[in-house]
Amino acid sequence: MLRFERICKAYGAQRVLRDVGHHFSAGAFALRGPNGVGKSTLLAVLAGAEEADSGAIWIDGQPLHQQPVAAKARLAYAPDECPVYPFMRGRELLRFVAFARGCELTPAAMQIVARFGLEPYLDTRFGDMSLGTQKKMMLAAAWIGEPPVMLLDEPSNGLDAAARVALAELLKARAERGVVLISTHDGEFAQSVGACVIEFADLA
Repeated sequence: MLRFERICKAYGAQRVLRDVGHHFSAGAFALRGPNGVGKSTLLAVLAGAEEADSGAIWIDGQPLHQQPVAAKARLAYAPDECPVYPFMRGRELLRFVAFARGCELTPAAMQIVARFGLEPYLDTRFGDMSLGTQKKMMLAAAWIGEPPVMLLDEPSNGLDAAARVALAELLKARAERGVVLISTHDGEFAQSVGACVIEFADLA
């Protein structure tokens, strides 16, 4: 469901990714490694948010570089830091994500919003939300359209205890039908998701 081969990425003279590759079938997986090793960069590249210098990526069978619209419609990506414009409201983000994935904002998706306690913030601007609320809104958006591949960078960062429990339960259920790939330093959270821990250095 998620495959990538010989991914390379450098920022100037600093090479971050060198010939990285792997293949993931359905399940939950946690990338582990020291800060700065390239975990966040890899997730951004796999999501198409960053351009790889070389290599190939397939999202649910769709080649990301040759069919970017079809590939991106099959994935959800939530970076560690919220990239949404501060004037965008919660409801606008959800509608935008649904439009980008070519689907409806279904009652099932809104149940995820309710699960994170976000209903009071649907008409709140992101700039007026706490960082934790912003994070939960981005995570809730990841379920829109039930994409078969989910890429989440440090998803438990900044979450309250109730949100951590809800997220772990949701990811565990999602992994039964798709790929959940997270980057995390939170071993307890990875264990609660039932994730298979993969050392970043072993990706090749």
